[in-house]
Amino acid sequence: MAQDILDTVSTIRDAAVGRCRKRIEDAAKKAKGIIHRNPAEEENPGLCCEPQCGVTAVLKRKHGL
Repeated sequence: MAQDILDTVSTIRDAAVGRCRKRIEDAAKKAKGIIHRNPAEEENPGLCCEPQCGVTAVLKRKHGL
């Protein structure tokens, strides 16, 4: 029973790490300009006037992190 739980946890962890790697790769491609930006971002490039202008908010908005 304990081995089954460990196998399940390992499977879930591997899936989560894989999804994180995919998101990081996509964000890196987007940052390099390989993936095109959203049309809404192109229309309003200077959206830093929003209430959230922290470092994390800017990274999320620009790179999809």
